[in-house]
Amino acid sequence: MQLIISAIARHIGAGMRYFFLRNICRRKDVSYKKLCDGDKKDPLAYNDNALVNGCLGMIVIAILILLMVKYLG
Repeated sequence: MQLIISAIARHIGAGMRYFFLRNICRRKDVSYKKLCDGDKKDPLAYNDNALVNGCLGMIVIAILILLMVKYLG
């Protein structure tokens, strides 16, 4: 269960970063695969990328849960 939640959080975070970089910052050289997988040859960059995606995804999930509790409860 923990692996599923962390995978969902990483993909949500990568999607948020992709949207921000692609649409708001107008960087054309970014891809979703590059954000999600990163450079596996450089373990520090890969772990940093996974950490950022996971943290951003967990923040989004926490906000959604708080909103659901507030408005549905």
